[in-house]
Amino acid sequence: MRVLMITWEYPPHMVGGLGRHVADLAPQMTAQGIELHVLAPGTYDAAPYEMISSNLHIHRIPLPPPTTDIVAQITSVSSLFLRVAHQLWDAHAGFDIIHVHDWLLADVAISLKHHFQRPLIATVHAIERGRQRGHIYTAESKFIDACEWRLVYEAWRVVVCSHYMVDQLKHEFQVPYDKIDMIPNGVVIPAYPFSDENQRTLFRQKYQQTRDPLLFAVGRLVHEKGWHVLMHAVRTLLNEYANIRLVLAGVGGYQHILQKLVNEHQLQSHVVFAGFISDYERNALYASADVAVFPSLYEPFGIVALEAMALQCPVVVSDTGGLREVVESHRTGLLVYPDDVDSLVWGLRHTLTHAIATRDRVRTAYDEVRMIYGWQTIAASTTATYGRVVSEWLKGQWGTGTLG
Repeated sequence: MRVLMITWEYPPHMVGGLGRHVADLAPQMTAQGIELHVLAPGTYDAAPYEMISSNLHIHRIPLPPPTTDIVAQITSVSSLFLRVAHQLWDAHAGFDIIHVHDWLLADVAISLKHHFQRPLIATVHAIERGRQRGHIYTAESKFIDACEWRLVYEAWRVVVCSHYMVDQLKHEFQVPYDKIDMIPNGVVIPAYPFSDENQRTLFRQKYQQTRDPLLFAVGRLVHEKGWHVLMHAVRTLLNEYANIRLVLAGVGGYQHILQKLVNEHQLQSHVVFAGFISDYERNALYASADVAVFPSLYEPFGIVALEAMALQCPVVVSDTGGLREVVESHRTGLLVYPDDVDSLVWGLRHTLTHAIATRDRVRTAYDEVRMIYGWQTIAASTTATYGRVVSEWLKGQWGTGTLG
């Protein structure tokens, strides 16, 4: 089976978790016997074509200089992506399935679907109504919301990563349950980043030179991640831990607001904005931190929690969205109320002061990650969706050639 996968993110062009999802899923899909061609934006230093294996081909299209207007950027490059997709279709004698991730290149995928009469699968990682907590007021939000509605309408099947997202699509877009496949995100369990405890200590001292806690958080710097709540929690914990440090990794337009909070609460020596970090640095921080904390207001899945659990870092997360499906409170981590500083402070304090209970949760979480969230299992479920869709398509008017 030959599949064209269209995505706005793929290494090295990474913004959030979408790119990591595709990069980890793709090689496992080819191990299932799928010939996969990934069409994605490129960067100036990335090869326009890369053959990862005989079955995995990456096709990158250079983007113009970035702009804060994502809608304008998408609109300006859609015709280019469509032209390259047509070229790939001709060069590889067509594809059995078109698989697109999220709304950004939905118009390209939908156009290909109708032109070539091939089934379209859409993986929806999040929706604008969730990100904006129902406030679809701006022109940008209205545009994104319309794209998402059209994508799930046009898709033969829709894949989401949590039961929470299944309910969101049913409630917000009236997508029938039997059109949705819930296939969770996965995580690669990495090698431990340190050769010995001395190396770990030296790395930790880059960020925390005292015995006080080191907190780590990573994600896009946007309002729905709840970082403002975390800043207030750090301020409260200063009463108990005079030298507490938070490392917040990620980029985004919300940073100036967070920096303002840091200045207002005089947290300059307690909060480090690490920006974009490498996979090694991320893993080393997970392995060095006392707690990984994710106080999201909206979170369709929460792969960051799995990443922390895979490196045996205690987790404190909001009881919202997909996070509550990944983390079971008092068993694999702690759940706290979203947008509630006191609750977040409680979760962090409990994790830091109850060492035996925390250690037990870490061990349980690590075992669960290994058993349930391996990419091989997730790829097998995705391949099964492909097989079902192709089988249905072959019986329909497009597959039988009875519809012009």
